[in-house]
Amino acid sequence: MITLTRVIAAMALVAVLIPSALHAQQKKKIVGSSTPLAPDEKPTSMWFGGYIGPTFASQGGTFTTACDCDFTGGAGTGLAVGLMFEDKTTSKIIIGGQLGYDSRGLTGRFREIEGSEQTSPSGRTYQVPIQFLNEASLSLGVVSASAYAKYAFLGPVYGRVGLNVGYVVSSSLVHTKTLESKTVTFPNGELANVFIPGSSNGVVTVQDGPVKDLNALQLGMIGALGVDIPIRRVDRKFGPPAVTTYLSPVIQYNYPISTISAQGNNFQLRQLQFFLELRHNL
Repeated sequence: MITLTRVIAAMALVAVLIPSALHAQQKKKIVGSSTPLAPDEKPTSMWFGGYIGPTFASQGGTFTTACDCDFTGGAGTGLAVGLMFEDKTTSKIIIGGQLGYDSRGLTGRFREIEGSEQTSPSGRTYQVPIQFLNEASLSLGVVSASAYAKYAFLGPVYGRVGLNVGYVVSSSLVHTKTLESKTVTFPNGELANVFIPGSSNGVVTVQDGPVKDLNALQLGMIGALGVDIPIRRVDRKFGPPAVTTYLSPVIQYNYPISTISAQGNNFQLRQLQFFLELRHNL
């Protein structure tokens, strides 16, 4: 039979045991874990860091300069640097983003033979074939932001896909023409040196200025592979040490959706990027 005395004693026992259990659970809390009764004092879901690395650009389509000269097959290098964050709140998929600046550029070349009027040593004027090298160097300064989803599919090896949005803050296009035929043989058998009037080194600048009809907003799809290398851990009261800092080599490809300029035909700039990323759990 339950008496009033026993009920009071049981209530007193519960009042003592519940605070003790909660206190013990708080003491056993592991860094990196969280429960409703013991929220983690150092959550590991949010990671912040930065990235830096070279980029290698290749040309898609054709771009045209002021003299209606078409360039194809251009390539070049650049540099990308910025900040990044990742949210590891989901069990499988990690959501992340990047904000940075990258220099994008390429150089296209082609050779052509033009008929040029030249005067022979005897004073006669002839139309003779002269070879020139045309070079056009494009340079873009782009502020870009990326959003991506990341999945670790083989231990520390992961893949990610996302969208890159860039805005061109500076642009330049320089087209030069270099004389490659140093001498010429005239139809009468005479030999003479070839020169370009007004140029001491045989080089003339055809165009030097900002890119015309520029599409300032650049969109692209990104895909990447990387490896997470832990470089710093902290001890936990229970369980193995928790990783707080990762260093990750990454290879990424940026496939453009937008064209660079209306001056040409489907002119795009593709990028192969190599990053070194550093992420830290604050």
